[in-house]
Amino acid sequence: MNLPVPAPLLLLVDDEYDVLTAYSMLFEYRGYRVLTAANGAEALRVAATEAPDLVLSDYMMPVMDGGRLCHAWRADAALRHIPFILCSAGLMKEAGLPYDSYFHKPVAFDVLMAEIERLLALRRTP
Repeated sequence: MNLPVPAPLLLLVDDEYDVLTAYSMLFEYRGYRVLTAANGAEALRVAATEAPDLVLSDYMMPVMDGGRLCHAWRADAALRHIPFILCSAGLMKEAGLPYDSYFHKPVAFDVLMAEIERLLALRRTP
């Protein structure tokens, strides 16, 4: 008997509640499962209990920004293989961040969706 494959799980990280809510609704409508976190430290706690298939993070956040989260993500053996997309409305303070994709906000949802699908497909390809 074939069991259904669960939909990909996205972790959305942003300190703006309205952004998290809007993106959550859009991704859920597209069939994805969604977890949310308000900063990088919270994202690491969430990922420790339920590893996502992809993380989409804002850069500028309190407590732990997206840059520090990206470095911590890649340093964690359990998480480093998970695609990481970083977005920012402002200028990033540091170069050389180990993200898979970067978008300047605002980003068109269809462009973001295409990149998420591309990165998830790469993970599924042996």
